[in-house]
Amino acid sequence: MDARKLQTAQEYLEARRISTIAFVGSMDAEKAMKEIEEERAKGDGSAEYWGSFAEDGTMTSHLINNIYHILYDGRIVLSGGIGNVSSLPEHRRQGGIREIFRAMFADMRARGFVFSALYPFSHEYYRKFGYEYGCAPLRQKFLVSDLKGFPCPYSVRMHKPGECIQPFQDVYQRFILGRNMAIVRSEAQWDWIEGDPWKDRIYRYLLADDAGVHAYVVLRAEGSGDERKAVLKDFAYDSREAFYGILGFLYRLSAQYKYVEAVFPPNIDMRTLIAEPYRVEQRVDTHGMFRVVDVPQALRLMRHPEAPGRYVIGVKDAFLPENTGVYAVRFGQGKAEVERADAPADLVVDVTTLAQLTLGFAPLDTLRMRPDVEVRGNEETLRAVFVKKDCYFADYF
Repeated sequence: MDARKLQTAQEYLEARRISTIAFVGSMDAEKAMKEIEEERAKGDGSAEYWGSFAEDGTMTSHLINNIYHILYDGRIVLSGGIGNVSSLPEHRRQGGIREIFRAMFADMRARGFVFSALYPFSHEYYRKFGYEYGCAPLRQKFLVSDLKGFPCPYSVRMHKPGECIQPFQDVYQRFILGRNMAIVRSEAQWDWIEGDPWKDRIYRYLLADDAGVHAYVVLRAEGSGDERKAVLKDFAYDSREAFYGILGFLYRLSAQYKYVEAVFPPNIDMRTLIAEPYRVEQRVDTHGMFRVVDVPQALRLMRHPEAPGRYVIGVKDAFLPENTGVYAVRFGQGKAEVERADAPADLVVDVTTLAQLTLGFAPLDTLRMRPDVEVRGNEETLRAVFVKKDCYFADYF
């Protein structure tokens, strides 16, 4: 079984055929080839296509590695975003996807990637490739009428197809500061908020005053009649006042919608903002998974305490053995030095848990309950290093 990056338009078409069969879809080959040729001509480098091949040259499996830059403790680092994982039914359970991941991770490490992310159909399935549950956004639904009283002192303008998206980009850049995992979107990665308001029922609004744009909201209408809801596809704001402005603007839509539904950042709990908390529905979405592609890089770039310190961590990575080892980390004044060590480890973890620790999904005191975690000493330092962080991962791929 061979695995490699796809190169020709014909291979891209074959990959689409695999996905069409795997996801029980349909495809017009002529139209698909035209789209492929247009995508390749554009050549923005935002996605890579990988395939595995049987000995006779038949492509058996396929996936897409979307190229993202994400925020990681105040730095911008490379992360993959895996999608379209698919295999032909007659070639399943023969290691095609496994071989793609092996070849792809080696390529990613050589090019400086630190993380990889995906939205799983099964967490258990992807855990064997080193991924772990790493994002638990809170989805909230509430009555539009309960937003009465929130001020909206801004002028509001609906953004139309074809207009400049720079105002959205400017607000978004301010909004994501300090939020781990947030994607620093390229030009091409803004297309997911697009839509024709008259055809697709997707509406984009900018909230501004004399100083400029302070917030935006992109909503999609779902349902009809008395149960229609406004689902927020995307939004951003640069202050508490701007967030209130979004809520105040949404109240103006009470004649059209009964509910608002959205995934808000972790610090926004609508039960604390709405007069009657009983009317706020909440559920935690079992969301994306992350894996550390390059362990020493993840440790070196992670934010550490300013005061100097040292710890030794042992990491086990069954799928990517080049990550397995014991690492001594010295830190201080915003810098960290990482080197392989022949020393007793203060902390031993699997690479799956390491993703949760480095990204700040949960603190060490929570994750030490996992069966793969062994805390052997230096606990005060470890608690100060591996803390819960402000995480926000809201883009889909």
